[in-house]
Amino acid sequence: IGVLLSYITIFAQNIIAIFYTPIMLRLLGQSEYGLYQLVYSVVSYLGLLSFGFSSAYVRFFSRFKVKDDRQGIAKLNGMFMTVYIIIGIVALLAGGVLVINVENIFSASLTVSELSTARILMILMVINLAVSFPSSVLDSYVTAHECYFFQRFISLLQVVLNPFLTLPLLFMGYKSISLVVITTILTFAKFFVNFWYCKQKIDMQFDFYKMDFLLLKEIGVFSFFIF
Repeated sequence: IGVLLSYITIFAQNIIAIFYTPIMLRLLGQSEYGLYQLVYSVVSYLGLLSFGFSSAYVRFFSRFKVKDDRQGIAKLNGMFMTVYIIIGIVALLAGGVLVINVENIFSASLTVSELSTARILMILMVINLAVSFPSSVLDSYVTAHECYFFQRFISLLQVVLNPFLTLPLLFMGYKSISLVVITTILTFAKFFVNFWYCKQKIDMQFDFYKMDFLLLKEIGVFSFFIF
């Protein structure tokens, strides 16, 4: 069922891209869409701060799972969540520097009104990215438990809801900011749904006491090559 939902999601993404994108472009206009893509391309570089850590989670989770070491898994969860919260804070600080310097970055190519829009877009995108870091720990835990139906269903829901929520706002004239507002709302919604599922359905535990720095170093070495 998980595999089937994956294919349905891919199909939905393509159908939405074919029908939704031309409508979105017409409502936004080329310059507004170009502004959105320009800001997104700058902020997306902050995603490199993950350093490939999320890809390492399942590998180290499996090592504790084989030994039925629940305390070890709780410590691993606590470590990953701590690391990703720190990365999220760093992303917010780095994003804050970008927001402050938005004129220096884009002044040669944007008008005064576009700079104002770019600043709002950047603030929302940075918040969205910062939340996605700790959210990825929850995603990794769901993957490790092979709960593919839930995971793929949430992804499909996110793909379908995005255009359906965005289009009414675009018709009302809210332009590119509405795109990022809806994306941010869906990111927060996914985070809370994942957190509820991990705690209530698959019993995710966290142990933040005495971080194992030797394990963190091992994870760092493993993640470096993924990065």
